[in-house]
Amino acid sequence: MQTTPLQPDTYTLMEQQLNSLIKENRYISETVSNKKKDQNSLSSIVIRQLSQSDCIKLGTGIEKLLVDLILQKSEHSELKDIKPKNEKGSKERDHLFIRENEKIVYYAELKANLNLDTEKSKSTYTKCQFIVDELKSQYPDYTIKWCLLGCRYLHRDNIPGLISKRYTAIQENLFGINQYLQLMNVNLQFTEETYTEFVNKIADAMFNEVVEE
Repeated sequence: MQTTPLQPDTYTLMEQQLNSLIKENRYISETVSNKKKDQNSLSSIVIRQLSQSDCIKLGTGIEKLLVDLILQKSEHSELKDIKPKNEKGSKERDHLFIRENEKIVYYAELKANLNLDTEKSKSTYTKCQFIVDELKSQYPDYTIKWCLLGCRYLHRDNIPGLISKRYTAIQENLFGINQYLQLMNVNLQFTEETYTEFVNKIADAMFNEVVEE
């Protein structure tokens, strides 16, 4: 059943009433725009403005570039990238490497922002634990070395206590970028300044050409 469109005069009256409702709604009137970047997110050290979509792409870019860096610069002998293609129903592994000569598997879950609520942070570290258990079953004769990598930080000690305590269950496996590079035997350690420069170079390379959507 179709409704009859409002006549112009009737709609004008309705529009006034809608405007009044908007103006008088307490929640709407008290809400303000928050343009501040979350200082615990990777995007907080990026100079250029990034959309939410860009932030996600930046995290993916970092993830893929670190694979290239590790494979090219790691001093671990016979290191191979064995990350499987994503399959429906299975949990994705961000980074997965193997050294068959030493019988070691390296797994890392990468997060651009660890500042998640209690439920999401628990979901994140339980995913890690689940994958580690899978890897132990899949590679029973191998040592599994792993971490949850907070891409915003140089070291675990730089993570604010309010955030790190949400990951108490995996505290020893909560890493910053320098710890991860050390684990992967890459002879590179960032300072805050050099890491900020590195991340901005990646963002510039990714987003210098703007595509209209």
